Amino acid sequence: MCIQIAERYPSATLQDVYKTCFQDFFGAEHLLHDTAMAHSYLAAEITLCKNQDLTAMPSAEPTGFRHRFVRINLSEVFNGQISEEELFARFVEAAGTNNAFPGNWSEEWQRIEKIALEVHPAWTDTTLQAALQFAASTASPVRHSEAFRQAYNPHYRIINNKR
Repeated sequence: MCIQIAERYPSATLQDVYKTCFQDFFGAEHLLHDTAMAHSYLAAEITLCKNQDLTAMPSAEPTGFRHRFVRINLSEVFNGQISEEELFARFVEAAGTNNAFPGNWSEEWQRIEKIALEVHPAWTDTTLQAALQFAASTASPVRHSEAFRQAYNPHYRIINNKR
């Protein structure tokens, strides 16, 4: 998983590894406390992205290493592959309270971080590592790194991976 992230996203940082693994562990739950606001935000983001190049990220990409969820690029709405309504419904489904993987996220992150730094030593950043360890200890999500946002313009929603 770390090798694939490093190869696919050369501008990614350890923060981006944390983000995809956090998404894989928890699903979209942390994003959906108010469905009406979340739907309005999605509609606004779709409008904002309509004329942007979203091709730096794939149309669909599994999260983390268990691949429990999939990131669906908002370009799929523009391409007619999924309607805004269906994407939102599947996003809400991925935010169900029973979606979290059983276990301790902080311990899981410690194992992932160790592997990630062995695979890609350039991701070593003690300040970032301390911040991510704190985030993991409180089961807090993080945003994509600024480098990732600038390079790949990520606009997607998390849905369940129904193989």
